[in-house]
Amino acid sequence: MNDIMPLNERVKGELFATLYVLKKEIKLWKRYPSRILFMLLMPFLSILTLYFQGQALVGETQSEAFESFAGTQDYLVFIILGSALFIFVSTAIWGIGNAIRREQMMGTLESIWVAPVSKFTVFMGIALFDGLFSIYIAFMQLLFSSIILPVNLMVPQMGVVMGLTFLLIFALYGLGFFFTGIVLLFKEIEDFTNLINQTLRMITPVSYPLSVLPAPVAFLALFIPLTYALEGARGYLGVGPYRSLEYYVVILIIFDIVMIVAGGAIFDYAEKRARRRGDIATH
Repeated sequence: MNDIMPLNERVKGELFATLYVLKKEIKLWKRYPSRILFMLLMPFLSILTLYFQGQALVGETQSEAFESFAGTQDYLVFIILGSALFIFVSTAIWGIGNAIRREQMMGTLESIWVAPVSKFTVFMGIALFDGLFSIYIAFMQLLFSSIILPVNLMVPQMGVVMGLTFLLIFALYGLGFFFTGIVLLFKEIEDFTNLINQTLRMITPVSYPLSVLPAPVAFLALFIPLTYALEGARGYLGVGPYRSLEYYVVILIIFDIVMIVAGGAIFDYAEKRARRRGDIATH
């Protein structure tokens, strides 16, 4: 008798495990009403903060001084798009790695590690939850801005922006694998996560164009996929300089391949090292 599970049954099992992890993450969120309140209010509060800050500095939604740096007077749309896309980066940085750290602290990571499913299946369940959360936050920011503020971002061209965001997400999954490896190696990574999160926000064109940064800092942004997703999205919507859509697609696909391979390799090394040291479940 052949004990090897048929491929279709194995795939079904992995998909079931992914959905089960997603269900578990949703249950954890529902346990804490303050998290639900945060999820409901965060998109609105973050956009209003950006709007009032701009009003205080400029007094309106258009700025000639801003155009000299960014190639557009519409700083409000510029910043809203940056905020919406950065949500995906921030979630990727905090998501998978911190979820694995939580399992360590609860003493359940070892049980997950010996489950008869791929580790990446577990990661995909967590990433799916993080992706749904990010999509909600980004969509509500764009919708709220279009309803309340003097901008209209609910336009057909947003379909292309969604495509660029989709390509960005794959690269961010590689970043998630990297942070998971860091968790296995060093355990507590909250301070490191905060450092990376704030650094990426500073050196990428989230709230301002790269031209305002010192040249060495702006050069670093060229090695971060968010830079190309933002420039492509803004350029396509007419609020920034623009190259061809194919250029941004190719660049992001290259980042996807490199970061997933590199992140997977770092995680594989970290897992093997943690197994040798007996550190998988320790915290």
